[in-house]
Amino acid sequence: MANTATLEGVKNTVFFPFKGKNWGLKLLIGGALGLASLILPFIPLIPLFGYAGRVAKRVITQNEDPAMPDWNDWGGLFSEGIKFLGASLLYMLPGFFMMFIGYMVMFSGYFAMLFETEFLNTSQDLIPGLVFGSMAGLFVGMFLMVVGMMLLLAGGVFFAPALGHMVDRGEFVSAFQVREWWPVFRANLSGFLLALVIFFGVYTALIWVAYIFYFTVVLCFLMPFAMMLASFLMIVIYFSIVAVTYRDGVRRLVELREADALAVDP
Repeated sequence: MANTATLEGVKNTVFFPFKGKNWGLKLLIGGALGLASLILPFIPLIPLFGYAGRVAKRVITQNEDPAMPDWNDWGGLFSEGIKFLGASLLYMLPGFFMMFIGYMVMFSGYFAMLFETEFLNTSQDLIPGLVFGSMAGLFVGMFLMVVGMMLLLAGGVFFAPALGHMVDRGEFVSAFQVREWWPVFRANLSGFLLALVIFFGVYTALIWVAYIFYFTVVLCFLMPFAMMLASFLMIVIYFSIVAVTYRDGVRRLVELREADALAVDP
């Protein structure tokens, strides 16, 4: 049984998409949906998230190792996927919003001077103040963007236990029931942090593999599909890693509560 704390567990959690019956066809369908998202934004991502949710559900509710399910019940994939995609966007929204504000502040002074036709006719006494204001906006905008990146990182960390809880309960609102999933997060804090490190390692590896097509003259035309296939793999592997980590956290929490009960009632 997969466990992120062991090498065998990492292998089962990360490389499961390349195992099982018809795994190549399942990857092909996922990559095709990812490619379709370039033409029709967001809509093809919904069944991808629903499919990844089934991978996680197998781990959390059925207590089995990650595996690639069949592509069926497309209505269910859409209804489940929109919940997972919506929850992920809400968790990341504060970070994206802060980065957008930072970008606007950072370049607002520059664009104002660039497009203001009267700037060249402005009094020479006012120009230093305008330049200073533009530079101040640049630094404030950079600070806001850093804050936005920190919020994105925090959102990614907290979304992992929230996602596991949502898969376990099967309800959208479960992702925001912090009091319920927080004990699981605390019980397996090191596991969730390790899961984040593992995912970023997988993300980096998949991106570099996809870029191999870009640097190969013969295969460069496959670059878009390679990137979309990598995106699909990142989604299902992320859900797999989170599911195994959440399951480990639930077990760890049960063990801690049993130990506390024995300590109180010897």
